[in-house]
Amino acid sequence: MNLKRKNLLDQKLLFILIGLLAFVLYLVFFVDINEMIAIIKQTSLPVYLLSFVATVVEVVFFTFAWHHLLILLSAMVSVKRAFIYAWASNFIDLLLPAESVSGEISRIYFITRDGVDTGKALASVVTQRILNMFIVIGALTIGTSYVLILQISFPSLIQSLIFFVATATAVFLSLALILCFKENWTQKAVDKIFVLAETVSRRRRRLDAWRDKARKGIGAFYGSLRAFSANPGKLILPIGFSALSWFSGALVYYIVFAAIGYILNWVALVIVYSLIMALKSIPVGVPAEVGVTEIAMTVLFGAFNVPLYISAAATVLIRIVTAWFRFMIGFGAFQWVGIKTPVEK
Repeated sequence: MNLKRKNLLDQKLLFILIGLLAFVLYLVFFVDINEMIAIIKQTSLPVYLLSFVATVVEVVFFTFAWHHLLILLSAMVSVKRAFIYAWASNFIDLLLPAESVSGEISRIYFITRDGVDTGKALASVVTQRILNMFIVIGALTIGTSYVLILQISFPSLIQSLIFFVATATAVFLSLALILCFKENWTQKAVDKIFVLAETVSRRRRRLDAWRDKARKGIGAFYGSLRAFSANPGKLILPIGFSALSWFSGALVYYIVFAAIGYILNWVALVIVYSLIMALKSIPVGVPAEVGVTEIAMTVLFGAFNVPLYISAAATVLIRIVTAWFRFMIGFGAFQWVGIKTPVEK
């Protein structure tokens, strides 16, 4: 077991090194590194420190949105625990090469371990993901509409990415909504999975018990969704918190650019931040998408006429906040979750 864990860590470290190497090669061939370093050296530390505050505030509002959804489902989880679980899921998101689902799965596991019904836990996480998808599409729509109305020249790269992200997000959102309103489809799919499992397994009794648990969980999940749909007005507060969380995350980018003495156009901020958030939800097999995200951010800001050496300098500073700082805080939260809870119980 220890050998497998060591091999897994070695593999992740290798992927991180490859990602960093790719970013370094990009800088060498496309960016004036001396200018980039000079920009980083002149960074205003007091202003830059505000970006760390903004990323903590982002997680706070994210926690409030999730916690309010749990309250609406009568799932008793304290704000403190929800906040720690949010940070711990951040750590897992950054560590595992499947950021699109790993954080959600970990949050479901954490609160079900505290006694929350699995169906309610799943409903809270799925609903929050859907709300966040709506916010990303809305932000992209507002930013794009502003550019089109004012007839501002639009980089072809950005046009292509907006079309790709909007289409992919709309497809996944449609599938999620369809699945949320088709309980019988989900039940049939789960039954088929268990039928298939029975053909290759001899543990019929255990499978029957798992099937019963799955049916109860699905019933609780759809019951929770019906509670939301019966009174959509109750979702106003979670939507507001989710929007504030998105704004705080975007504010990190703006503050970092301000710290290096560059005032970023708000249209570029809205569009690039939304695109990065959407692209980061696509698992690429690299922990924290190291290298991939850095190159994408540098290119995207460059497409909005930000000098590449400034774009690269801001990207490095932003990733310190949004990846490595969150990784360290998340690691501490993950240790708390693993150690504190058994001690309490």
